[in-house]
Amino acid sequence: MPLNLRDPAEDLRYLLARGYQRSSAVRFVGDRYNLAKQERLYLYRCVYPESTASLHSKKCVPPDCVKGTSVSIDGFNVLRTVNGALRGAPVFVCDDGFVRDISVGLKRPSVEELIESLEIVTSVVAELRPAGVTFVYDRPVSRSGMISKRTGEMMGEKGIRGSSLTSLHPDTEVLSLGEVVATSDSVVIQRAKLVFDLAGYIIMDRLCIRPTKI
Repeated sequence: MPLNLRDPAEDLRYLLARGYQRSSAVRFVGDRYNLAKQERLYLYRCVYPESTASLHSKKCVPPDCVKGTSVSIDGFNVLRTVNGALRGAPVFVCDDGFVRDISVGLKRPSVEELIESLEIVTSVVAELRPAGVTFVYDRPVSRSGMISKRTGEMMGEKGIRGSSLTSLHPDTEVLSLGEVVATSDSVVIQRAKLVFDLAGYIIMDRLCIRPTKI
């Protein structure tokens, strides 16, 4: 963690543990310490109270648990996180053990960048040998249909059983379609039974990038 964020992070944990809403707590801490937008994004995405961090980490499964299971993949979440690491955005191992970046609030990746990330993601998924895979993309996002179609094509090329779809309710879909959910989205993690940090695994194991630990 950047040294100048240690105190703000502790203050935020304190507020979250006492029931304050994340957005208002981050705004309060950010204003108190006069933090920049990037620093506030770091706090928003990476800092959790101990109870939440423990709940999330207990749901996280290692890569060998993916073999032979059905996996649903939070498409844009995984692709954007991998893309952020590829583009040199800071990546962090957060309080709950999941790897996240902060590029999502700063710059939207191009379709070409997402397809580049998709090539890596599908290659790694094929190596993990799940029984079946469903990629789920947020339908209102621009070009989601095209990305979903290309995902299906890459799955076929790499021998991955399953499908890719777009949805108006991607969180609900991704939670219902797999025994294991691949995401780092805290809202989805909170509702899931088992979670695999696919993007984090790719970043550390395949891209050999060492995230900053908080």
